[in-house]
Amino acid sequence: MEVVAKKISKKSLFKILFIGVFLGFAVFFIGCGIGAFFGLESVRWNNEPVFGVSGFLLALAMWPFFTFFMSLFIWLFCILGLWVYSFFKPIEVTFKQPIQGNNEHSV
Repeated sequence: MEVVAKKISKKSLFKILFIGVFLGFAVFFIGCGIGAFFGLESVRWNNEPVFGVSGFLLALAMWPFFTFFMSLFIWLFCILGLWVYSFFKPIEVTFKQPIQGNNEHSV
């Protein structure tokens, strides 16, 4: 299914970016946490490496904060870029395997 629109809502764009960045960073932060658990200097707090269970938990605690701020940073540039793009062409979004007749999951 293809949707063509003049603009995309800012809320929908942030939601899509946040979900993608959150799950993408999951691999990175869990990997850093596992590395810290086994003694690698992969997690730092106040420029000091944190190891063991504390390092793993710190990596998990940092994950949502980095996700939010990175999503916000990317979102600000995307809304500017998409705003400029909307002057020239409509936005075309293609969905694979859409759920028909179910409005509960609309973005």
